[in-house]
Amino acid sequence: MEASTLLLYGVNHRSAGVAERESLALSPEECARVLTTTVRPGEDEEALVLSTCNRTECYLVARDPKSIVARLRAAFVAERGADLMAPGPHRYAARDTDAARHLFRVATGLDSMILGDAQVLGQVRGALQIARDAGTAGRFLQRLLAGALRTGKRARRETAIGAGASSVGSAAVEMLRRELGTLERRCVLVVGAGKTGRLIARHLAAQDAVQVTIANRTGATAVALAAEIGGRVLPLEELRRGMLVADAVITATAADVPLVDAELARGVAEARRRRPLIIVDVAVPRNVAPDVALIPGIVLRDIDSLQDVVDENLSRRLAAVPDVERIVEEELRRFETWRRSRAAAPVVRELREHFERVRLEELQRLLRGVNEAERRRAERLTRTLVNRLLHVPTIALKSVDPVSETGRVRLQTARELFALGRTPVRRGAPHAH
Repeated sequence: MEASTLLLYGVNHRSAGVAERESLALSPEECARVLTTTVRPGEDEEALVLSTCNRTECYLVARDPKSIVARLRAAFVAERGADLMAPGPHRYAARDTDAARHLFRVATGLDSMILGDAQVLGQVRGALQIARDAGTAGRFLQRLLAGALRTGKRARRETAIGAGASSVGSAAVEMLRRELGTLERRCVLVVGAGKTGRLIARHLAAQDAVQVTIANRTGATAVALAAEIGGRVLPLEELRRGMLVADAVITATAADVPLVDAELARGVAEARRRRPLIIVDVAVPRNVAPDVALIPGIVLRDIDSLQDVVDENLSRRLAAVPDVERIVEEELRRFETWRRSRAAAPVVRELREHFERVRLEELQRLLRGVNEAERRRAERLTRTLVNRLLHVPTIALKSVDPVSETGRVRLQTARELFALGRTPVRRGAPHAH
């Protein structure tokens, strides 16, 4: 039986700029549609999409990679008008062990814009839930994601990779501090009360004497967050009014079109009489149109600008990288052992069934007229003998890499040596020579 192949296709903050990433960024609803369009029921296929502000990655499991890849490409073009797998320097791809290693590194924060990013583990968990709900995460991907989540948890528990604040939210607040000199007695408008918006608001609230205002499409969510941090609430429809009085604005919503365009920003800048306004847009797709940066009086920073923020804990995290890489390789070996044993399982099962069939046939022939005590003794002895004979071959088969040419040859050789999958030859039947 042909072994399943694990494939990865993606873009991230290292390979592509924010404009390229936002053209491929998917909402949870879009992820679900792409997944259900890509995977054919009953085809032994699986798929998962991890889409965040820093990356869009697709993990596929299939026996016929060419077919599922073609469907994924078509699904992305239909959903976003962009091809995730178009050749070029902005895209990357991996398969099997390399694809699994990449995901494990992502889960630890080694591949994040901010080393050790605390949010990424939740994002990986969320991607798995979307695939489960869509019915596209089978046994393979669930085992793979369980390994990735375990790797991420171990990295945070056993190393200093997560020391200190380590998120897009904390970096955005640090950038504001640098731009403004101090956050004391500053008024900051946070647009968005989702996961990132909440983190930003909490980081701001931890600063001394910062006035935080929350604007969000869902009023109840904004009210709850404002109550938690001791902030104020502004209806999103009154965004212009909030921008007029704020010293800085941080946008972090899931809107698929800009909330702040050049016309709005120009009007705000003129009304402020050139009093500078700092805007940090951490959303992907962007909440602020890029041409807003050209308006006098507006200082616009997007998520890629956060790369320039020097993390106070970076030296500790960098020192932890070798230990995290070791954990990744340990967990990867664990997953690879499972993957190989899974691929070899049908051969091992057929081999054991073959030996069991021979054992029973011989016992039936030899134990005619034997009393029950002797029969039980013979059963135990022959079962032990078969298990000992098959122990080494079983370990050898389970260690075979099923996607390599050598591995495929070894599995096929085992089938041929013991005539597995064929009609068993009965005792006394003629043999070919």
